[in-house]
Amino acid sequence: MMEKENNNVYNMAFTAGAAMLSETHAVAEAYLDCGLDWELTKEKTIKENLMSKDKLSSNQRYFQLMKQRIEVLNNEEIQMLVHGSVSARRQLILLAICKAYRLIFDFINENVRECFYNFQEKISYANFNEFFNEKKYEHPEMEKVSELSIYKMRQVIFRILEQTELIESAESGELRRPYLTEEIERMIVKDDAKWLAIYLYSNNEISNLHDLYA
Repeated sequence: MMEKENNNVYNMAFTAGAAMLSETHAVAEAYLDCGLDWELTKEKTIKENLMSKDKLSSNQRYFQLMKQRIEVLNNEEIQMLVHGSVSARRQLILLAICKAYRLIFDFINENVRECFYNFQEKISYANFNEFFNEKKYEHPEMEKVSELSIYKMRQVIFRILEQTELIESAESGELRRPYLTEEIERMIVKDDAKWLAIYLYSNNEISNLHDLYA
């Protein structure tokens, strides 16, 4: 298992790729095929070029990124990621990203969701800038991040939101609430109901579903 993110320090090493839907699916499928053995999964992924990368160094780098995301999911969630519908795949990949990188979870939970429930139809880069500046008081490590790195983080996060269909596009920032099936709602509540926030569920909805399914 990966070393868990320190609750007091944001892991900001997610800018090598955005949602990477096809790559994550391919590696998760290989992981199941290899009996949940990461060494065999890495060997299979690189040997068969499952992520369709040109260079060995790229394969190795992206594999580590996929592993970092997939291994925070439980077995039931990985099964859904691999065998579920295209919509379910997007939703489980967003869950993996938010579980692996608390900064992204906090941005969606605290800023994007607030905009949605304040009837703001869109979010913009200004929302992320506001969030980033506020979090500097709680996370001193953010003071060391260069403007170029902030730009890259912001760009990648908006691409993730677009590719997982929380926003219409990175350019418009128009908010969209995903539809989760009852099966996925149950699965997420069983893990931790708080993750429903990334799909723009209200606090009342999260509480009610926790009482219903937990």
